[in-house]
Amino acid sequence: NKAADAINAAAERLAKLKSKPKDGYSTYELRIHDSILDAAIAVTNAIARLIKAATVTQQEIVQAGKGTSSKSNFYKKNNRWTEGLISAAKAVASSTNTLIETADGVLSGRNSPEQLIVASNDVAASTAQLVAASRVKAGFMSKSQESLEQASKAVGAACRALVRQVQSMIKDRDSEDDKVDYAKLGAHEFKVREMEQQVEILQLENNLAAARQRLGEMRKVSYQE
Repeated sequence: NKAADAINAAAERLAKLKSKPKDGYSTYELRIHDSILDAAIAVTNAIARLIKAATVTQQEIVQAGKGTSSKSNFYKKNNRWTEGLISAAKAVASSTNTLIETADGVLSGRNSPEQLIVASNDVAASTAQLVAASRVKAGFMSKSQESLEQASKAVGAACRALVRQVQSMIKDRDSEDDKVDYAKLGAHEFKVREMEQQVEILQLENNLAAARQRLGEMRKVSYQE
């Protein structure tokens, strides 16, 4: 199972990051480092359980659906479902790897915390895709499908916990950046600062609108594929 192997490799990488020497870190940096890694490890552990549950569900679906024919015949006959399931499992493995790389990047200063939030949301989305792909063929009141649904909820909860950790980190960072006492500014400097802030908001709004448009175009292409 390639997806399971990829998740195991991701877990090993996180364990190595956790055990790396942390000389030169302040107490605050150590707390951030450990909280992000612990949250990322929780996500990876939840995904490992998800992949196991998905494998059991897949085996049950094939066993129930193949009748007297072979497994390969079942997969050929249901090739669209098979491709959807394989694609969804690959997406989970790929998004998990991206999450680990991004977490490593945040800790080493190569990536921004916001990138880690996007990566975590992508893991949650690919997990939902895998569950939906399985649900298409799952039997009514299937115990294995129920286990898969529960595993998916655990991944979602772990992703939300990671996002909360990162948002707390962003809040701390932004409060450090914004320690100007505006009451002490002269009238002219206050006005200049106010205009600068309005310009920054306008630029951000324009950038946001352009980014949303680009994302919309990209999603159109991915849906066509």
